[in-house]
Amino acid sequence: MDHDIRNRFAQLAARPDADIRLDEAALLIAAESEQDISVEHYLSELDNLAARFKCDDRFHTGLGIPVSALVNYIHDELGFSGNITDYFDPANSYLSRVIDYKHGIPITLALVHIAIGTRLDIQVSGISFPGHFLVQYGGNTGAIVDPFSGRQLSRTDCQNLLSQIAGPSATLKEEYFSPASPRDVLIRMLDNLKQIFWRQKSWDESKACIERQLLLFPERDEFNVQLGAVHEMQGNTALAQYTYTQVLQGASDDQLKELASKRLLALVSDSKTVH
Repeated sequence: MDHDIRNRFAQLAARPDADIRLDEAALLIAAESEQDISVEHYLSELDNLAARFKCDDRFHTGLGIPVSALVNYIHDELGFSGNITDYFDPANSYLSRVIDYKHGIPITLALVHIAIGTRLDIQVSGISFPGHFLVQYGGNTGAIVDPFSGRQLSRTDCQNLLSQIAGPSATLKEEYFSPASPRDVLIRMLDNLKQIFWRQKSWDESKACIERQLLLFPERDEFNVQLGAVHEMQGNTALAQYTYTQVLQGASDDQLKELASKRLLALVSDSKTVH
């Protein structure tokens, strides 16, 4: 692990939400996992993409910049699109790779919309829609866009999307369209990576995701429970016991305390087994 990169992420995570630069934090996640990534280079690349749009008269009208113009620029002119063929490749969660190869998953493609929009003084917010990250242009009543496909979505489209994800009985709720804070976006990005690494039994990488989530939300005890599970998987029983004990002593959530207690009892039971 590059400690300078982790320390830089920790400094960003310690800031108030309004002061967290989302594109920089996302690039730091990539830089910790992949070698020789210059965060400044990719921030400059995003600057250039915004500057190209700003200089092209085709995308401007006398009434300002239409949503469709920026969406078309990102998806048609620049060629950003969803990676359908290898959706669960961890690289899809690395903003640097997405900028290089123009493929990603909804949340990293949403970051491209947000980053370019921010540079153009266009309000673009991330939307933590269940199972599929979206973006919204222009505030609460603005256009909803699927960054994976580049389509503007009506409420009917959103209901259909929800039904595909959660089943035909799922009901669209207004809370599903609440803007995601930078901290929430980063948590969701790290969750995506953590799930991939967990399935691969890549415990060091899983642990790194959890550690960064704890930097963003130190009070979230569920991350400590997950960290204890990683210690178990790595055979570090003593550290797992210590982690679960900390949760048991400090958590306010009874379900988490019960889970930590069960894991502790299982570890004690295993240690008494004669092999």
